[in-house]
Amino acid sequence: MYQIHQTYFFAQKRLEHKLLLAKGVTFSQFLILFGLQCKEASSQTEVAQFLHLTEATVSRHLATLEKGKYLTRKEDPNNRRKHVLALTAKGQKAFAKAHGVIENELKDIFGPIPKKDRALIADAFEQVLAKLLQKQATNSQS
Repeated sequence: MYQIHQTYFFAQKRLEHKLLLAKGVTFSQFLILFGLQCKEASSQTEVAQFLHLTEATVSRHLATLEKGKYLTRKEDPNNRRKHVLALTAKGQKAFAKAHGVIENELKDIFGPIPKKDRALIADAFEQVLAKLLQKQATNSQS
C-alpha cells in the first residue's frame, strides 16, 4: 500500500515541476481551474465539494487566481452572501496549457505500461475511489 502513496507523491511532485518549468499555474491552482472548467459558474463551496478539498484551501487559491485575472468572482443576484466563480479567457488559456503539460507528462510516465494493464489500474482505482466516497458519505451522515 505504501507504493500507492509513493507513486502519488512522486507523480504530483513531477507534475508540479513540469508546471513550474512551463511558467504557468501551480498544480494546486490547476486543480481549482479544473474544478471551474468542469463546473462552470460555481460557488467556492461547489468547487471545494467537487474537488474534495476544504473551503479554506480553495479560498486561498481563489484569491491568488483572481488577483492574477484567471477567474472572476461575482455576487450571486439571488444570494448576496454567495459568489459565482467563472474562468476568464486568461484562465481558460492557462488551464489548457497546464492540462497539456500534465497530459504529456502522464503519457510519458504511464507509457511503458501496456494499454490493457493501464485500463485495469484505472478500473481498480475507480472502485477504490467509489468505496472511499461511500465511506465518507456514511461518516458524514453519522
